[in-house]
Amino acid sequence: MGKNEKLKYKDLTEAQKEMLSEIYLSKEVSWDTKEEMLANFTGRSARTSRKWCEKLGLTKPTEVVSPQYEEAKNKKVDKRKKRYMMSWCQSNSEINERMLDSMEVYAKEISAEILIIPGRYSFNMFESRTEGHTWHSRTVKYLNATRHDICKTLTYCGDVKILPTGKYPLSGMEGLSGMNSAIYGSPKIHLESKPVLHGDDAKVLVTTGAISKQNYSDSKSGQHGEHYHQYGFVIVELQDNEIFHMRQVEVNKDGSFDDLFYHVENGKVSRNNEIEGIVLGDFHYATIDHESLNTTLEMMDKLKPKHVVIHDLFDGQSVNPHNLRDPFYQAKLEYEGKNDLKKELDEMIDGLEVFKKFENVVIIKSNHDLFLERFLKEDWRRMPTLKNSLEYMELSARILKAYKTGEEFKGVIPMLIKDKYPQFHALGYDEPYYIKHFAVFGHGEKGSNGSRGGGAKNWAKFASGTDGHRERGVITAHTHTPSRYGNSICVGHLLLPQDYTVGSPSSWMHSSCIIHKSGKAQQVHIINKKYYTTFK
Repeated sequence: MGKNEKLKYKDLTEAQKEMLSEIYLSKEVSWDTKEEMLANFTGRSARTSRKWCEKLGLTKPTEVVSPQYEEAKNKKVDKRKKRYMMSWCQSNSEINERMLDSMEVYAKEISAEILIIPGRYSFNMFESRTEGHTWHSRTVKYLNATRHDICKTLTYCGDVKILPTGKYPLSGMEGLSGMNSAIYGSPKIHLESKPVLHGDDAKVLVTTGAISKQNYSDSKSGQHGEHYHQYGFVIVELQDNEIFHMRQVEVNKDGSFDDLFYHVENGKVSRNNEIEGIVLGDFHYATIDHESLNTTLEMMDKLKPKHVVIHDLFDGQSVNPHNLRDPFYQAKLEYEGKNDLKKELDEMIDGLEVFKKFENVVIIKSNHDLFLERFLKEDWRRMPTLKNSLEYMELSARILKAYKTGEEFKGVIPMLIKDKYPQFHALGYDEPYYIKHFAVFGHGEKGSNGSRGGGAKNWAKFASGTDGHRERGVITAHTHTPSRYGNSICVGHLLLPQDYTVGSPSSWMHSSCIIHKSGKAQQVHIINKKYYTTFK
């Protein structure tokens, strides 16, 4: 029935009432789409259609049973496997068959099991009511709509239905898996690290990305779903029954993809001998965890990044303005020999020596840089210790000379880096730097118009949808908590435990982000300071 053919409430047939009920009570489409469908069916306004539905008393009609879905609800996971690849497929939709070709080749290469979460969504309710939900024939053997503990600390949530047009598919999901990390099916690639109590395992929630092609309504929510639809899957490697490694793999339209050391294309698996870049978790060199740093450097030696990005290189432990007036904390620093600014700066600069072998090393101006600049604006004669007086004078003189001579001055830390490593890119604020289509020059502490920043969710407004016109991604840091919302990504850190977080639940993780030659990004997490993969 067309929109111009207006129904009358008193003349509704039983079939028409049943159809109104199914549309109104459906959980598979957004409310915007539902209102549009009601208006189209009745030929009346959305408001009038809603009132009709309220008068009807509405009982949801029996849904057509899908044999494929019923079978998927009884599937098991092969517990003999140590690796799994998990994606999501929309009902009544075509799939990216070349992507499935590549997944099958890779699964055979690394001895992994493929699991596909069957997603149910229909913008054409009239068709799905009579025909039911079916999935592409090639996916049927992989469909798994059950919940499984892949290991003691990770749960596969194939039984959770998430609306594919939902803006934030992980919203409200942190409690469904208990203390475990969890994998949910969605055509978006999102990641959130959740706070846990001291001593508990890290808790990371991820979505899979899709193997099915875009198939949405032309409503606002449908267009949003289409714009942010991403081909992808999650790969899980089991170190043992408690330690797992989990990465999201974004797949190119042609079905090719990169996962850490491997490239899969045209039915072949090859070794990645170079990647485009890596954005490292926050350094804070005075409090860096050298074991995690060494593990990261070992990974970089294998991946050979063309660009290396470092955030919060300077910690400022010796002159931190937040505790500069705390006499007891200052005494603690004195006894531990950690309130010497020159020593902190020298060790930080020397620590950069290991990066000289990389082609492009980029140091991002960060909020901890400003600790030093704030210190230099204080009266050195009133400091809790005078051991930093000479360094105070020498650095102040350098700043004044730079201003007098017209020398470009980006800050004290960029100035010191330039002195020792003129080949490095020590950036100032608002100095653009891109790796492929990813803007990597923002630390993340500043939001719009000078407001406070945040993680990937806050920066997602500056990232585009995937594979679209003028594609733009953003990679930031600062929060120490890895997160991802499509093309907006936030890295974690490489730190030791910090004094100011004692007693607080933590979502922090040792985590960095690599950028492949294809322009697809992948977060890599270091577990227990030394594990990030079972691959050799």
